[in-house]
Order: sequence, then structure tokens, then C-alpha cells
Amino acid sequence: MIRLVLSDIRLQASMWWWTLLCATVGAACSAGSAIAMFTAVSAARAAGDARMVSASIALGGNIVFFTVLAAVGIVASAVGLTLTTQRREHALWVILGIPRHRVRFILRTEMVVLGAVAGALAAPLALLVAGVALAQWKGTGLELHGASVGFRYWYVGVSVLFGLVPCLLGGWGVTRRAARTPEMRAFRDFSGPPARPGVARGGLALCLLAGVVGMWVPGLGLELKGGLAQRTAFAFAGNLFLVCLLLLMGPWVLTPLMKLWTALVPSRGVAWHLAVQSCRARATRSVTTVLPFALSLSFVGLFMVMGKVMPGGSAGLDNILVVLGWVFVVSWVGGLAVIALVGRERARDSAVVTVAGARPGVVTRSMVYEGAIYAGTAIVFGALFVAVSSLTIALGARIDAVRVLAGLPWATLGALAAGTLVTTCLALVLQAARVSRTVAVRALRS
Repeated sequence: MIRLVLSDIRLQASMWWWTLLCATVGAACSAGSAIAMFTAVSAARAAGDARMVSASIALGGNIVFFTVLAAVGIVASAVGLTLTTQRREHALWVILGIPRHRVRFILRTEMVVLGAVAGALAAPLALLVAGVALAQWKGTGLELHGASVGFRYWYVGVSVLFGLVPCLLGGWGVTRRAARTPEMRAFRDFSGPPARPGVARGGLALCLLAGVVGMWVPGLGLELKGGLAQRTAFAFAGNLFLVCLLLLMGPWVLTPLMKLWTALVPSRGVAWHLAVQSCRARATRSVTTVLPFALSLSFVGLFMVMGKVMPGGSAGLDNILVVLGWVFVVSWVGGLAVIALVGRERARDSAVVTVAGARPGVVTRSMVYEGAIYAGTAIVFGALFVAVSSLTIALGARIDAVRVLAGLPWATLGALAAGTLVTTCLALVLQAARVSRTVAVRALRS
């Protein structure tokens, strides 16, 4: 069985390489943030500085929370997409006589191998992340009492843990479905069945919804002892639960949003319609690509709104990057990795269109438009979330929501949106250049 696992990983190396990269970066940023917080707290305790202990826990805890949240969501979705893309190969195993329970066990073993290797590779990178994080914290005015990152054996265990958990979370349900899906359905329905929320996802969604309601009710409608500051904090927490809920239910949120705004574009070009239909038919691929960029833009918008409302707060990007810097790293690497790991599937789709008579220029433009659709969906989602956040937090702080929106650094937000558009389009341009050199018959045969 181990030989089959290793052989499958080797044969699908073009996809597993990018999934491994995504998992490694996620584990390194998560573990590095945790190591930085531990190092800062230990140095403050050794110096007997209780105030710095509290400050390090507050700042470090927020950074660890947002980084781990982003890493788990992005890596889990990338792992799930990797397995979903290989469903034909898994169906072929069943046809060849491998029992379904053995297929499930093999795939989960692959997840363990992937997570363990990613965690091991992330261990030295986590020390680098921790060092950069401590330098950032020192720049904010924290007195770190000479804290420096040194190696401890348990750091490796933390890195492996942050590598394993997202891989198992992302692959557990997919492996179960892969073992249950009828073989002919896997071969015939190449675009995949419509996603349905499982028990675990549904339960977590209900918990997040309860969090939204539980935070918004006191934040927006009650008089609290802590005054407006406490109301604003509750409203902020409710929005945090909301963005987690919306992205958890990505197939039922991002897919309709993508269909809605692309339907409003007045274009009759063949390339644009090919891109739109490709994004709709490959909904799983589209949602997984959009999610990292939507998450990072939403988090930045939420923090900018909070910084604008809170007295003495700052909506500057430099201050936000102290908390969300590693979220950006995980999101951008994850988004690019997802685009790259489905390159073979996209080459096969392009080959079908080419054989049907489309000119190479049309195929190339459609792939560029596909990148624009990914970025546009993330930007529209982020803009809507910024509007909702501004309204709810302004209600909690009892100030004018229009004034909050007008005071946001729209130039910075626009630059981030433009960066998202350039990133996705450039990634698809490079992939289109590679596809243009591929023989259509060979791509269909692979």
C-alpha cells in the first residue's frame, strides 16, 4: 500500500507539488507566529514585565488567530480541490478491483504524508517567520527585552501539527465521497456534482451564525456597561464571525455572486463567454481560487473600518500588516498554488475548445478573462463586506456610516484590488502561454 501511495504522489507530482507548497507556507506562517508569541512572552516574564506579557499575548494572540484561520481555510480548500481533480484516477482504482475502504485509507494516508512533509519543511521557515514577526512587533513600540528566536525541539512538533491539521480537514470529507461515488459517474460527470453541505460544515455554519447573532445583538441594540467601545467591539466580533461563515459556505455564496456580476457585464465576445462558462462549470475550482483573495481583502477592509471608528485607531496599511501580514502571504501563495495545480485540467479544457474550432487567441483571451473573473469576484465580495462592516460597526459606535465609508483609505483598497487583478491575470497569462505550446491531442490523451 505504501508503494501505491508513493507511486500515486509521484505520478501526480505536478499537482501535489503546489499543494505541498501551499501547506508548507501555511504551516510556516502559523507555527512562526505562535513561536514569536511564545518567545516574546517568555522574555517579558523573565524580565518581570507584566505589562509586556499582557501586550505580547494580546498582539500575538490576534496574529496567531488570524494566521491560523487563514491557513486552515486556504490549505484545506486546496487539498480538497487536489483530491477532487483526481476523482477519475480514484474511480479507476475501484474498477481495477481495489476495495472502496482501501481507496479511502490510501487517500487519507496521502494526506498524512503530505501534512507531515509540509510540517517538516516548514520547521526551519517558521524560525525565519518568527524572527521577522518579532522585528515587526518591536517596530510597533513593544519592549521585547532582547527576545530572540532560538531552536527548541517542540517547534518541530508545532510545525508538523500545523501541517497535518489543515490537510486532514480538507481531505477527510473528500476521501469519503471519493470512496462512495459510483465509478461511471466519476468518469461521466467530469465537472463534479453540485456541492452539498455535510454534517460537519452545516454544524460549524450554525455555530458561526449563532456567533454573528450573539455578537450583533448586544453590539447593535443593547446598552452595555463598557459603553460605545464595548458595543463597537461586539459589532467587530460579529463581522468576524460573518466573514468566516460566508467563506465557509463559499460554494453557496461565492458561486452565485460570480454568476450575478458576470451576467451584468455587457460583452458578447466569444472569449468572455468561454471564460464565464468555464468558471461556472468548474465551480469547485473557481471557489477555491477566489477564496484566498476574498479572505485577505475582507480582513483588510474589516480592520480598516475598525481603525477608522475606534478612537486613536489607525487605518493605515503598515499597522494592519503587523496583524495581517502573514495572512497576506498565505492567501497570495495559496491562490497562486490553486491556479497552478489545476493546470493540467485547464489544459485539457483548452484542448477541447481548440479541437472544437476555437482559434489560439480566443483560448488565450478566455484564460485571461477567467483570471479577471476570479479577481472580480473577490473584489466584489470584499466591497460588499466592507459596506456591511461599515454599517454595523457604525451602528455600534453610533456614528454616521456614510462618514465611515468616506473616511476609508480607498486609494489603498483600490491598490490592493488592482494587485489582486494583476496577480490572477498574470498567473493565467503564464499558464495560457504554456497551454498554447501543448498539442491538443496529447492534452486530451493525458
